[in-house]
Amino acid sequence: MTAPFANDAARSRPWLPAALLGGALAAALAFRLYLLIANDFPVNDGALFLEFVRAAAATFPNLPADASYNGLTLPFAYPPLSFWLGALLTKLGIDSLQVVRTLPIVMNAAYVLLFALLLLKSGRSSIFTALTILFFSATSLSFQWLMMGGGLSRGLGAIFLMLALLAATVPDRGRRALPIWRAAAAGAAVAGATLSHLEWGILAAASVVLSRALGSLSLKSFILTCLTAGVTALVLISPWLLFVMSTHGVEPFLAAGSTSSWGDGQLLGRFWSVTRLALGSNPFAILGLVVLLRKRQWFWIGFLVLCVTLTPRHSSTPATLANAVLGAQGLITAYLFAARHVRSRSLLNAAASLIVAALLLFGVYRIHLHAPASFRVLPAEMRQAMGWVSTHHPGARFAVVNDRAWYNDSTGEWLPTLASARSVTTVQGREWNGEFNRWVDRFEKLRESKTCPELHSNLAQFAPFDFVWVETMDECFAAAAYRPVFRNGRVTIYKVPAKTR
Repeated sequence: MTAPFANDAARSRPWLPAALLGGALAAALAFRLYLLIANDFPVNDGALFLEFVRAAAATFPNLPADASYNGLTLPFAYPPLSFWLGALLTKLGIDSLQVVRTLPIVMNAAYVLLFALLLLKSGRSSIFTALTILFFSATSLSFQWLMMGGGLSRGLGAIFLMLALLAATVPDRGRRALPIWRAAAAGAAVAGATLSHLEWGILAAASVVLSRALGSLSLKSFILTCLTAGVTALVLISPWLLFVMSTHGVEPFLAAGSTSSWGDGQLLGRFWSVTRLALGSNPFAILGLVVLLRKRQWFWIGFLVLCVTLTPRHSSTPATLANAVLGAQGLITAYLFAARHVRSRSLLNAAASLIVAALLLFGVYRIHLHAPASFRVLPAEMRQAMGWVSTHHPGARFAVVNDRAWYNDSTGEWLPTLASARSVTTVQGREWNGEFNRWVDRFEKLRESKTCPELHSNLAQFAPFDFVWVETMDECFAAAAYRPVFRNGRVTIYKVPAKTR
């Protein structure tokens, strides 16, 4: 259904499809360039990964056995490729903090370009691709968890997902044979995704299988290509797996696996969440879904199912790819239907342009409304306070009190690195020692405290600590027993009475 729309535009204005696609890509890349120029510090988080990069740089090109963060000795069992790449850049003379700041943004720009290339290679028109990229870029989840400092691994995994699909093809134009070398290339990309981020690796592997299930000419061809891709991926991943197993055994993987949402019995709820996100950003997505079902183009529908069922914790991020495709398909279908009933093509094009503009403006509004909570740079005043701590109280134990969820608590994550101190309330880093869920529960109870007695009761669960870093509910520490030792416009640091430590 996209061809008539594209052909009509090409006949009347041959330059228009390429111009629209170029404009869509330019807008997406300009936003990322702005973030790169406007911020002097990694977005939101990244301190834990900064320590991983530094640990990898210290033993480069070999991998370290452990990394230190927040007084914890962490097994270097996290997929290492992004940290190894960061260590390489550090060895080339780039400051490790700047690597964590810039690399996720650069990788997200590559992610957008590869998505556009994937659409074109799968037979989508330039106009369809332009609309998809616009809808994709106007969704906060196209960048929110990928361009922050902690997106170092997620961003690289997303790139390898795109490379895996480019190698395996998205079968929207019927079945065709896949050369063995491309099956091997898909397997190498799956390995790259797995060595970057386990969830993106799982999704990449399943997406390749889905692609070949829908696109192979025969069962024999399907088995051969999947076997080739699987063996290639396993060969490339096995050195890292053997390194972790021989150094730490299976315990780190078991501990990390317990933090996933997989198997929590909320499958229907996750499907509804992804559907709500799609319809909330573009109501044409439901029409696009109906069209793809009628045309029996199953890949992007199947991709959505894979996101929700196999990688539930981060499913909303890759699901934006499919949601953008559905939105573009739905809008173009509506345009073609209207073209059969509206004589004035100028009026129709103007209406379509207004609808696209309205959808994009609504998307930008939603980004402005929702993204800032988890997409902001640690304020300069916070960094100043951490510098003061590093000078006057290095190694001290801090409890952090603010109103942000643990995954948005940039203060708690950056304090150990910038202040050379310990944060007893910080969740990050506890994925590998089996304490993650317990710490999340404690943190959320502390964050949700409504009264001062409740706050102090929940805070006591993290004892002992020497200081309290207070951003909210400052009135609960105004008693004479808590002595303020530092204050600026963002934070007050209180010395804890010795008898309560």
